[in-house]
Amino acid sequence: MAREARTSGASRTGNRRSRRWVGAAIAVLATLALSTTASHAQVRGLITGPGETAFPIAVTQLQGGEGEAARAFGATLSRNLDLSGLFRILDPASFIGDGGGTRIEDIDFGNWSTVGARLLVTGRIASAGSELTIEARLFDVAERRQLGGKRYQGSSRDARRMANRFADEILLLLTGEAGPFDSRLAFISTRSGRFKELYVMNLDGSDLRQLTRNQTINLSPSWAPDARSLIFTSYKDGRPKLYEIDVVSGRERLIPTGPGMVMGASFSPDGREIAVTRSGAKGDSEILLVSPEGSVLSRLTESQTINVSPSFSPNGSQIAFCSGRTGSPQIYVMGTGGGQARRVSFKGSYNTQPVWSPKGDKIAYTGRVDGRFQIFVVGADGGEATQITSSRGDNVDPTWSPDGRYLVFSSTRAGKAQLYFSDARGVRQRQLITSPGSDSSPAWSPRLE
Repeated sequence: MAREARTSGASRTGNRRSRRWVGAAIAVLATLALSTTASHAQVRGLITGPGETAFPIAVTQLQGGEGEAARAFGATLSRNLDLSGLFRILDPASFIGDGGGTRIEDIDFGNWSTVGARLLVTGRIASAGSELTIEARLFDVAERRQLGGKRYQGSSRDARRMANRFADEILLLLTGEAGPFDSRLAFISTRSGRFKELYVMNLDGSDLRQLTRNQTINLSPSWAPDARSLIFTSYKDGRPKLYEIDVVSGRERLIPTGPGMVMGASFSPDGREIAVTRSGAKGDSEILLVSPEGSVLSRLTESQTINVSPSFSPNGSQIAFCSGRTGSPQIYVMGTGGGQARRVSFKGSYNTQPVWSPKGDKIAYTGRVDGRFQIFVVGADGGEATQITSSRGDNVDPTWSPDGRYLVFSSTRAGKAQLYFSDARGVRQRQLITSPGSDSSPAWSPRLE
């Protein structure tokens, strides 16, 4: 068995942040490849995307433990796989026998075929003091072969993250691309009262943490490329200004951007620049590039109208933004070195909140249809836009998953604003969590290291 390189707790050379987002209290997870066959079996070629074919998969209880960590791993893994839209989770009540072991010779594939399983997850859990080890494996039932497996080590509180990482591994084995579940969501919520505060959580709502407690309005969170900090707009000093907050320590710092009010910002993919919307004295707003310390590097727009919501392309060479230069808010693309802006939205009279897909091929945005806001996706080069949502209420604030296959957005379809999850075509949509307040402005982090 070939041991994968252990992830270092130290930051990368030259990175200006020295703390991992997980903090000193959470152990770094070590992984060990167990045995991946050269062929990924027939299912890999058949699984093409969410909403195509939901493969029946059985997720068994981890052998060697019935405690909270084992339950958390199984529940989180099953939820992630179901959320992906690629799998149909079989009811454990239908399972025959004790679920089998982690070795091929210990598994009765006939029993799993009988209950309708096409794929099978088995595993074991062991603890030694504060150390927890979970070994998980994926099998193709029809082919009677192992597709892959991982061993994770950490503390008992890391069980959910281990499940997130194995869900990502399963998607990698079957589709050729890792899943998005080892990541975080930042969002704005009134769950702590009438004020709009900044929160972060896992996709299933676990490890929910309130980052700001300034009892005012906080808006527009955006992740740094290393997922260790967020920039956001806050009214805590009376006027909207730009701040950066460390997601582990909670320490904040003001990013001075000069005169005018800040109306949102986003990091460049390399973290060396921030695209900032700053309002002018005449009610217009322009997009500037500033350094992380706030020094103005360049002014990208000079159209004497409203220019807002900048979003970098994955390679940092372009930004998508909203502009009213033609009389109504529309989505435009331009180079970060300046030059002519190119319009990419043409359907509807009010389009805003563009966000560039991590793959670089699409831009999601919010558009108004029949008096309601809906989510759309358009090619980065323009063309016909696809309407993702069509529900009652308003659907706004789209954000892409790290793999570009999914979106999270805020919707009032059931009353107050809540966070919803969808595949990129809008085939499967579901509410992520139930919040006691209104949740808005989600921002999906990059994959965690």
